[in-house]
Amino acid sequence: MPSTEPKTKVQAPDEGEDLARIGQLIDGRYRLDKLLGRGGMGVVYRAEHIAIRRPLAIKLLHPSLAAIPELRSRFEREALAIGRIDHPNCVGVSDFGRLDDGTLFLVMDLLDGRSLGELMDAEAPLPPERALKLLRHVLSGLGHAHQQGIVHRDVKPENVYVVSTETEPEFAKILDFGIAKMMDGREIDDGLRLTQAGVAFGTPVYMSPEQALGSPLDGRSDLYGASVMAFEMICGRPPFWADDKLEILSMHTTRPPPPMGEMLSRVQGHPAGVPPAVEEIIRKGLAKRREERWTTAGEYIAALDQVQALLVDPTYEGPRAPSTGAIGLTPTPALALDARRDPSSGPILLAHRRRKAGPSLHVIAGLALIGAAALGVLIAVLLRSPARSKPRDIDPATPAGKAAALLDRGKPNDAIKAIEAARKETATDPEAQLQLGHAYQALRKNDLAVAAYKRSVELDPRKVADPSMRSALRTISTDTDVEAAMAALALRVKLDDAEAHRTLVELASGSDMTRRRPAAVVAEKLGLSSEVDWLKSYLYDLEQRDLCLQRKDAVIKLRALGDKRAIPALEQAQFRKGKVGKWKGKNVNDCLVDDARAAITFLSGVGP
Repeated sequence: MPSTEPKTKVQAPDEGEDLARIGQLIDGRYRLDKLLGRGGMGVVYRAEHIAIRRPLAIKLLHPSLAAIPELRSRFEREALAIGRIDHPNCVGVSDFGRLDDGTLFLVMDLLDGRSLGELMDAEAPLPPERALKLLRHVLSGLGHAHQQGIVHRDVKPENVYVVSTETEPEFAKILDFGIAKMMDGREIDDGLRLTQAGVAFGTPVYMSPEQALGSPLDGRSDLYGASVMAFEMICGRPPFWADDKLEILSMHTTRPPPPMGEMLSRVQGHPAGVPPAVEEIIRKGLAKRREERWTTAGEYIAALDQVQALLVDPTYEGPRAPSTGAIGLTPTPALALDARRDPSSGPILLAHRRRKAGPSLHVIAGLALIGAAALGVLIAVLLRSPARSKPRDIDPATPAGKAAALLDRGKPNDAIKAIEAARKETATDPEAQLQLGHAYQALRKNDLAVAAYKRSVELDPRKVADPSMRSALRTISTDTDVEAAMAALALRVKLDDAEAHRTLVELASGSDMTRRRPAAVVAEKLGLSSEVDWLKSYLYDLEQRDLCLQRKDAVIKLRALGDKRAIPALEQAQFRKGKVGKWKGKNVNDCLVDDARAAITFLSGVGP
């Protein structure tokens, strides 16, 4: 198995040796005054430029470590990467060199503050406004690095430092470009190739799906890591966490992130909510397929700015839905950023701790645990426990029978163990898969539950009539968790449920903003596009979507639809006035004006 560990094992210096350097003069210019920290790549000191009396930070790589080509190259690469970057949201570097004894040194700005990880340890969950401001700083720094052709590859809270400036009490700076890489695939080093095919660099909790799989990376991988941090700042824990780092990688590649409101409720121990606009923007950053994420940091920042404005100014004097009774639209109120609450969420023991995230790992990707089949896991659903029917013909001596008996006694964990203990047998047993689904459902591991239900039906089509499964799916279809409801409706449609079919189409065309777009996506995937009233759907999007960029997308779709009944709404949409704050009296739809005018011109020429 390939490895990125140094081929030569050298004992790193102990702390006493590092402390002995205090007072030394480095390169004849820098005096080491205080040991600030020790890490895997070196030791950091507070220092002073003796000529100009300027305080600095100096990072040293000990001669014994510099003798290892891989470590030396990584340290030099960090200097080269930072040397390319000159941005307020990235740590500045002013010098780099090698001492006579072989020690490598890097001279950086001295930052007076604390890491984002330390901040979250003390204060998370953070209010969305505060978290998004910090995220904006990180994205600004990443955007500059990406413009220089550099991917950071290890975006995590420990590599973000929060300082106070004259204008902002919390200003974030990105640190540690030690595993940075050029976007064209070249390493930023002296020619020694540090990465190998199938090897993933980074910290598992914050790694993008493509990074976990050892695939080529671009800036969108860093945007994923920044989105994980944003999720954690707001919810108090990251979207994916497990004691097994390989399991975390599997989660990144297969599981959708949990609803932020539900996660926050568990952390706080009482019902809580996250503004839908905030959740939507972060979930886009967490998309499994990078093509579905924000394209650039600049695009992400533009959306953030609009969300921040909404948090300050949650109401608009915006256009009403067109009063064209022919298409059955009813005017809806302007958007208010009311956080959704889920009273069913209970407290959860916060097992995740920031300092336990561990150091950056070189993880071999493409493992058996992340197989191709796992990539097809269905969207997680929040199942409520239905009344289970007891199969009359189930053999109590079989794993399925044992699992059913354990479930009846309220022992879902034991039921799962009973089935997994005979995995080879139960993998092709539809009844065992059904019971496995019930067990996972009881534990609220709903993605696994739905996967088991689906497998049960695939193994035995007669299971579609199972009353316990159908009862669960009907319940989920009205769940406050939209993803859960959509997944349940999709499965019910596949099981030829006429009621679910009708409900899905109505939601895709309806005024419920939180369900309309997800329902439309599901309807398209199931081949029901011809039954959706797309004019109604896009007109509601034009009125209700949170961000100007999203409303602009609705304009483009209305033009493509070619229905001139959209013209009144497009005319109204050209100006949408903010009511308070910096947006008072200003047009918050400025980004779509040109497109709306072009659409009106085009549709005016369309025949009846």
